[in-house]
Amino acid sequence: MAITIQQVQKQTQKLAMTPLMQQSLQLLQMPALELEQMALQEIEQNPFLEIAEDVEDDQASVEEDLAAGLESGSAEVEVDDKSSEGAEEPLPDPSVVADDSSGLPLGDEDKEEGVELPGEAEVAHFDDVDVNWDECYDGADSPVYYARSSDEEEHDLEDYVAARPDLRQQLKWQLQMSVATDAERRIGEYIIGNLDSDGYLRVPIEEIAADLGCKPQDVEKVLKLIQSFDPPGVAARSLEECLEIQLRNRKVKDPLAYEIVRKHLNFVKNKRIRTLAQKLGVSDDRVAQVVNLISSLDPKPGSRVQQDTVPYVEPDVIVKKLDDDYYIFVNEGRLSGLRLNGYYRALLQSKDAFSEEERKFALEKFKAAVWLLKNLERRKATLLRVTQAIMEHQRGFLEHGVSALKPLTLRQIADEVGMHESTIARVTSGKYVETPRGLFELKYFFTRGVQQDSGEELSNETVRQLIKELVESEDPANPLSDQAIVAILRKRGINIARRTVAKYRAQLGILPSRLRKTIDSANKD
Repeated sequence: MAITIQQVQKQTQKLAMTPLMQQSLQLLQMPALELEQMALQEIEQNPFLEIAEDVEDDQASVEEDLAAGLESGSAEVEVDDKSSEGAEEPLPDPSVVADDSSGLPLGDEDKEEGVELPGEAEVAHFDDVDVNWDECYDGADSPVYYARSSDEEEHDLEDYVAARPDLRQQLKWQLQMSVATDAERRIGEYIIGNLDSDGYLRVPIEEIAADLGCKPQDVEKVLKLIQSFDPPGVAARSLEECLEIQLRNRKVKDPLAYEIVRKHLNFVKNKRIRTLAQKLGVSDDRVAQVVNLISSLDPKPGSRVQQDTVPYVEPDVIVKKLDDDYYIFVNEGRLSGLRLNGYYRALLQSKDAFSEEERKFALEKFKAAVWLLKNLERRKATLLRVTQAIMEHQRGFLEHGVSALKPLTLRQIADEVGMHESTIARVTSGKYVETPRGLFELKYFFTRGVQQDSGEELSNETVRQLIKELVESEDPANPLSDQAIVAILRKRGINIARRTVAKYRAQLGILPSRLRKTIDSANKD
């Protein structure tokens, strides 16, 4: 059959995501800080959005209002298997958006003014072109939204100090104070610019000399100068040279220390003290003393002065214990006062305020503002519901810590709240919850389980914590091997393989037993 180009009409089905649905998914994935930045940017571009100025004053009485509501049960979201007592406030309808001045919902009440808002029909049919979120949240517990007051927490002034200079900035400053000629400064800056994150120079001297058009002796001279800078050991070309520079900086006179650093670091790494002592013809105690000295040196002098980016985390959800119950708050921050601007909304209701083109533009901005407010409400309700389901499963963690953490999967929470696993993944990704036990990412509470003899499953995070506690309490002269840890865990009814213990130990950053043995007792190979 000959291959020809022809037009063919074919009918197919595909899922088309509306702009509203796309925005809903984007907001669902955003953490608190990113969401606030996005909303503030949207406020600058959309005149129909504003943040109420009196919200921060109202937040001062949030705790008092909650305490007053505990008796009636109208404001609580309990994390237990029992239903809350008292009257429950129904979940706010996402289709209702409050006005900033009159407080009337964006619904039939607005039509009482006698002027129908243009485009209101399209907004009214909002849910017909998207997922019916009202059915998802039907019967859900009352959400409690909480915005932090600016007076709630006082920040230390040390949080706002200037950033520390990084390694290269420190070395360039010392270079400026130490060299006199432009040629030396040019060589020094080239060397400093080629240091890696650990402070090592990986470029050969001959290559530097060729690039700069100078003699290797001149490069060597400037390199020796930089190696005398702080931190000690910087600009070394090998580990042996780095440690030797630090020994000279400490004015160590013992020739045995220099010999071990230059020729026998492999014995030091594996703590083969007796073999090294026999090879050098000295006592074990003498070698152990030198090895202790070498172990106190820094093999990566540049890493401790590198500029680290400090991650700032704002909790999206707050879990607080009041009396004997736990209550969940959604941390809205400044977005708690986000609302429609009454002035521009009134202009849109007036028939003579805009030209036809301006009216079309204003209507688009109005729809965008309503969509944003509705999607923010959906995000809050989804986040609250998912967090509540997680905390109900992990109430033991809230009471007793990591040892009571239970195995949990995304599917369990998805089935419980009636959502898809991908939605739960979006809700928990990058979101943090502040609990009485500390600040944790929501994904922290999803762990696999280890079968116990009793038939119950134990979280692998709990097993890791047990391994960490066993290592911390071990005898330094006789550290526990992976097989010994397996035996101890089996006595406690936890059956795991040795390779699993080795994997968890590596995840915790714990060295093997032969490398954890103290120098004084490491007298065997």
